[in-house]
Amino acid sequence: MQLTTILTSLLSTLPIALSAPTYGEPYNCGYVLTVRNSSAYAGISAYSDCTAIYYNQSIPGYQDAYAYNLYGECQCSFHLSEEKCKGATNPPMYEGPTGTPGKEPCFEDPNPKWYKCATIG
Repeated sequence: MQLTTILTSLLSTLPIALSAPTYGEPYNCGYVLTVRNSSAYAGISAYSDCTAIYYNQSIPGYQDAYAYNLYGECQCSFHLSEEKCKGATNPPMYEGPTGTPGKEPCFEDPNPKWYKCATIG
């Protein structure tokens, strides 16, 4: 009984923590594979702005993607550079759901390094 009272009083002095972020998280649209024959991947989200696929500090530079998988509720375009992404007027759009783990569709060479995704619906 005393233990319960002590625990209750101690826990009531702790600040209340939020279980959810106070800002909106971008929608997770899927992932791209960055290294052939490995499990290296990078998530892609609906930022509605041109975003680098992945920047690796140990291997300086932006990593390209050779395959992709989109979950659905997203429409994405993929680009070779930031300039081409920002200057694109009617790029090819990819819409999910696509592929399954281990059977992701591949990009044609040269592989993209930038993307732009937005939610649909």
